[in-house]
Amino acid sequence: MIQRIQTIWLVLAAICGFAMSRVPLFDATLADNSSRIVFASDHLVVFALSIAVACMSTIAIFLFKKRTTQFKLAVVGILLSIVVVGLEVYYINSFKQSTPIIKGTYNVGGLLPIAMAIFLWLAAGGIRRDEKLVKSLDRLR
Repeated sequence: MIQRIQTIWLVLAAICGFAMSRVPLFDATLADNSSRIVFASDHLVVFALSIAVACMSTIAIFLFKKRTTQFKLAVVGILLSIVVVGLEVYYINSFKQSTPIIKGTYNVGGLLPIAMAIFLWLAAGGIRRDEKLVKSLDRLR
């Protein structure tokens, strides 16, 4: 059923993925006192993976009759969001190395892939519980 708790987790994961394109990841004050904001859309791989995870989460919402496929999409989404976190850290560290920075801070966008992974993990748990329930009911017949 589409009104299960994992639907809420999948929707929240999709929102986090789509928000990555608009929310700044890193804010830096450069040596010449100018400000530079780094977005996920500045790096094609991070942007593409975050949008892909968001699309996978959206597709998984409507696969409620195919719980095994829905579970697999959630697990792949978790792995891809962990990859997004790693790539995000790599790109920001390479930005720090290539540009003279006085001060730099991570913004809310830096936490979105972590939140995406957590929401997908919670959704996978809900899907697994539903699958166990269905299998136990099939045994009783």
